Amino acid sequence: MNKFSRTARSVSFAAIVGLSLGISAPGAFAQEEGNTATAINPGETNEGAGAGNIDFSKTGAITIHKRIGAEKDENNTGMDLGEAAPGKAIGDNRVSFTVKKVTNADLTTNEGFAAAAKLTPKDAEAQGEGKTVVVKDGVAEFKDLEIGVYLVEEKVTEQVEAGGSTLIPAKPFLVFVPTTGPEGNAWNYHVHVYPKNSESKTEKKVEDADKNTQDAFSYTITADAPNFNKERKQLTKFEFKDKLDSRLEFVGVTEVKAGDKTLSEDDYEITEPSPENENTLTVSLSEQGRDKVESGAKMSLKFEVKRKNVGETVELKNQADVIFNNPSTGDDVEQKTNEVITYHGKLKVVKTDKDKNETLKGAEFELYRCDAGAESVSDENKITIGETNKWTTGEDGTLTIDGLHVTDVENHDAPIEKHYCLLETKAPAGYKKNNKPISFTMTREDIQKVEGEGDDKITLVKEVVNLREDTPQLPLTGGAGVGILAAIGAAIVAAGAWFARRGAKN
Repeated sequence: MNKFSRTARSVSFAAIVGLSLGISAPGAFAQEEGNTATAINPGETNEGAGAGNIDFSKTGAITIHKRIGAEKDENNTGMDLGEAAPGKAIGDNRVSFTVKKVTNADLTTNEGFAAAAKLTPKDAEAQGEGKTVVVKDGVAEFKDLEIGVYLVEEKVTEQVEAGGSTLIPAKPFLVFVPTTGPEGNAWNYHVHVYPKNSESKTEKKVEDADKNTQDAFSYTITADAPNFNKERKQLTKFEFKDKLDSRLEFVGVTEVKAGDKTLSEDDYEITEPSPENENTLTVSLSEQGRDKVESGAKMSLKFEVKRKNVGETVELKNQADVIFNNPSTGDDVEQKTNEVITYHGKLKVVKTDKDKNETLKGAEFELYRCDAGAESVSDENKITIGETNKWTTGEDGTLTIDGLHVTDVENHDAPIEKHYCLLETKAPAGYKKNNKPISFTMTREDIQKVEGEGDDKITLVKEVVNLREDTPQLPLTGGAGVGILAAIGAAIVAAGAWFARRGAKN
């Protein structure tokens, strides 16, 4: 049995505790060179090993607890924290750990132990492929390990769906087996490790309520900044990218925030969408802007766009990317947001004669937001598309408005029940004007119906019927009508004369 002194043990404790995880993934660990001997929670201490001497005849174990939010814990002692462990356990089959024994670390002598304590993961010479364990119930266990130093590497084994949480792996780190217990008076051969990790969630929202084509509406992208050591300026990149549909016109960035801080224009650089960059908006934080970002801060970008026209589909979809460096590895992390949809359709009005069933040109209409069955409309609810707020039927008796927001959903998925009202302001020559507003809905289902010639799946067709004006007509001179009137007049005169004579006789 090989044993060595309490001095070496003290070196071990200092090395392990001093080199324990400094920040969470995607942050790097505390050691300047990335050296991270990780000991969070010893579970099995060995009081019978003598005066702190390592028993090389024993085998050890490493239990890795994969928890989100472990970066907030400062008690990295190598002990099993149980229910007091920080954060929450990660789900099954999302993460794996690989443990490899370091071959250039000799713990059998004081000198070798001291040299091992100075190793970094980059310096460590790992042995073979090691052993890989997939995390289950938040835990990965490695048993029957020889006494020594082990290199631990983490890998995300399952891609996270867009719009969900994205796990950012910890930087490779070193674990000494055994470590000293929290009191420093006994060796712990079963080391519990809580690597500091984080997950980043990205989200996209759209605010398009009552916004028709050529009206500005907004997109908001939110994402979690990685956990990092701010003093070392380890956040070297953070940017938002949004490839816009060709039917969208970029209006401008309205707000960029890092936590509660609203960033100034000097804190970020905007690359506007153009054909040269595939219509992609990019907002990148400058060094000045990144200096204002706290570890794990909620980042957000809000900007405005306009839909130029309905185009070929009622739906207009949008999805963005958030890109930042992983301070633990130096690699870029790219996350996709969820997809949001805005819905617009065209309105086609057909003006017809009730009796002759023919289309009529020259009818003028205004459009309003209103309640179902409204008897009147108000100017404050009058709709303008671009600079147009009055539409006239053409030679074919139709007009088309491109385009209106649907009346059954807004802001991507919020259900609504809204209505529009058509108000005829001028009738075709020779016809009566409809004075009552015509209310209607414009749901996605309404638009999809194809019910006649010229109808399609992006257009709602509304027929508006007019009656002819009832104007009295004078009969033509010499016509049959004049003869009838003359005969009736003569009969009246004769009857009057007869009654007059009879009255005289009496």
